[in-house]
Amino acid sequence: MSQLDIVALTCSYGEHQVLSGINLTVKPGEIVSLIGGSGSGKSTLLRVIMGLTKPQGGAVRVENKEVDYDSVQSVRDIREKVAIVFQQYNLFQNMSVLENVMVTPVKVQKRDQHTVREEALALLEKVGMRHKSDAYPANLSGGQQQRVAISRALALKPKILLLDEVTSALDPELVGEVLNTVRQLSLEGITMILVSHEMNFVREVSHNVAMMDQGKIIEFGPPAEIFGAPKKQRTQDFMKRIAWH
Repeated sequence: MSQLDIVALTCSYGEHQVLSGINLTVKPGEIVSLIGGSGSGKSTLLRVIMGLTKPQGGAVRVENKEVDYDSVQSVRDIREKVAIVFQQYNLFQNMSVLENVMVTPVKVQKRDQHTVREEALALLEKVGMRHKSDAYPANLSGGQQQRVAISRALALKPKILLLDEVTSALDPELVGEVLNTVRQLSLEGITMILVSHEMNFVREVSHNVAMMDQGKIIEFGPPAEIFGAPKKQRTQDFMKRIAWH
């Protein structure tokens, strides 16, 4: 049984078609990475799934329920099941780390504050940030802020976690701590779709990799196949040019 089905999805910005007939199926607990050059549509695909950018055609189904992106309630429902972490942390600067993690479950999901607090502290412990629960974002490094952002997304108890270049805004020495957090999550069976330029990491954690080019998925398969024996010339060229780190 699939957890996410994307069928013939299209999306345009004005005259420019960004996604062109995307088909993708993700199973529960699966980690799928989207790779490809800049402008290939990777981040747009994540934004469309979340309802942040409206598609022009096709369908997105989560747990066999199709999302109606014209319906406020349908988009709200999808955000109960899917959470996204961006490359920019977007933490509330006037709130402590703990308050940042708690705010949406309490204010939007109307969950019990005491229960949410205990869950938030446990999530911060998981990402190595519990000792900073009373700190404010301005006093944290970029890597620390990104780990808080991941905790904040997990506090929503999503079925699917989308990670959009979560290390690209970080100094190189801070990348490892965020990747280690994602590695830990991968061992816990949460379904993830991630966009990343960290190719060794993608190869390590992914069950399947989708190579995107000009708004299309041109090649899809396990990492050993995509990285070791790509069939498409565009994928072969991409692998020759990327920086392996």
